[in-house]
Amino acid sequence: MVVWLSLAACSDYSISQPPEFGDANPRELEDPTRTDEIVQLTSPSADVLWVIDNSSSMSNNQRALTDNFPMFLDWFIGSGLDYHIGVVSTDVVANDQTGKLQEGAGLRWIDPDTDQPREVFTEMASLGAGGSSDESGRDATWLALDHHALGHNAGFFRDDEASGLHVILVSDENDHSTLVPKDEFIQWMNGLRPDGELVTFNSICNPPGGGLLNETGGKYIEYTEEIGGILQDIRAEDWVGVLDRLGILAAGLKSEFFLSALPVPSTITVEVELPDGVVLPMGPREWTYDEARNSINFREYVPDPLSTVRIDYTVLAGVHDAELLED
Repeated sequence: MVVWLSLAACSDYSISQPPEFGDANPRELEDPTRTDEIVQLTSPSADVLWVIDNSSSMSNNQRALTDNFPMFLDWFIGSGLDYHIGVVSTDVVANDQTGKLQEGAGLRWIDPDTDQPREVFTEMASLGAGGSSDESGRDATWLALDHHALGHNAGFFRDDEASGLHVILVSDENDHSTLVPKDEFIQWMNGLRPDGELVTFNSICNPPGGGLLNETGGKYIEYTEEIGGILQDIRAEDWVGVLDRLGILAAGLKSEFFLSALPVPSTITVEVELPDGVVLPMGPREWTYDEARNSINFREYVPDPLSTVRIDYTVLAGVHDAELLED
């Protein structure tokens, strides 16, 4: 059967007009530029543990440390910081050591009320060279801050989430620790404070590659890289410089400032606004950009407390300019 459609229906048919969409309105691109402003703050207190190798080869290094210690201590005296500075050896065999704070002038640590702190530290740190040849800096650190925390060393390490904790290891040998596994130690130290920047493990040691494994500080370097801190070759003649930098770090003053996004490095500019409003432009020779840590590091300058570090840059993710990316 054939069905015929009425032609009359065609008279009611009309073509629809396309809808009106208005003017084009493309999505605005995110501003590719950014300014990070970081205020230089100090922690109210800090506990500093020196872990010093007292094996047979360390006499000269102990002397270099005590001779230049004033460069470290000057950042604490008169700073208003509530600090504890103590010393243990890398010997975890001798009963009078094994992570126990060593005394100077009858004191187990130096604090703001200590008379003649330089002389007291010299007595603490002059450990001699008769200690165990199985240097165990990792174990000594754990024994000092955990095992003896409520006993021999009670009161030194404070349970304060806002307090800094800085371990400074001085050794010309590698670590022979066995009490605490390496990964467990790193996890433990990183968990001691909610803010990871408040905890550091600093190593003055031999760099790897100079000879046999036990003649290098490879393990200590690994702790520093995983926990954070300063690395220094123990064979360097300039102990003044490293003790100065360690003093800055332990006193809570930062020379490293982290960016909030990945930058195009060639676009970074840096300036520091002092508490009185004076602005100091920082030229590229005064700072470096660390790509791995995404941070700005001042070479020598340390911003004063309450100064504002201002970092301007182009955000890498927002760049479409091939020439900028190639810089």
